[in-house]
Amino acid sequence: MERLAGKGLTTADLVARACLAPGFLELRLSRPADFTFIPGQYASFIMKGYRRDYTMVSAPDSETIDFCVALIESGRFSGDIQRAGLGMPLKLSGPHGYFVFHSHLNPAVFVATGTGVAPFVAFCRSGAVPALVLHGVGSPERLFYQDLLRAACREYVPCLSRSAKGHADLKNVFAGRVTRYLEHHLQAGIYDFYLCGRRAMIRDATALIDERFSGSRLFVEPYD
Repeated sequence: MERLAGKGLTTADLVARACLAPGFLELRLSRPADFTFIPGQYASFIMKGYRRDYTMVSAPDSETIDFCVALIESGRFSGDIQRAGLGMPLKLSGPHGYFVFHSHLNPAVFVATGTGVAPFVAFCRSGAVPALVLHGVGSPERLFYQDLLRAACREYVPCLSRSAKGHADLKNVFAGRVTRYLEHHLQAGIYDFYLCGRRAMIRDATALIDERFSGSRLFVEPYD
């Protein structure tokens, strides 16, 4: 297996910027010839005196390296990346990180909130994954990548913490947070849990896993 250690600096050009949902972008960058990564790893954007880390959502053999970005009001990176012109060179560091898919010791459960779905998108773009995906968002328009995840995984459950009213076309929707699904709807057993999202979700989900799914493996990637 390729070594997981981070690499040095490289430069990639911004070639596309697409809206996934209000407040969310997918960035597509040209891929430097020497930039290789394992699905689930992230790269750091080295900007004007600061850095921001984002997980690649592209497959390792893709011609571009792609990122899912949440826009933050008055955020430095959000403003800079929206003003950046296509073709602009961006400095990157990476790849970094250890949140990668491991061998199939137990049934896999992917738990994501918001843009925490990014590593699971990369997993799926690299090949079908027999996993249950719990994707927690506030409203249905933020279920970006759902078609890909439904097609590539064993089961995809959108978990809506607010109302799904007006979206009767959603399949297998669960009204509640991902932690509520884990607590009341996931059958007892031993699993490989992959958690990516807000620290509060990971904290609460970890407590539930310790209580209800003893013996399971747990892999986490928190963000603030």
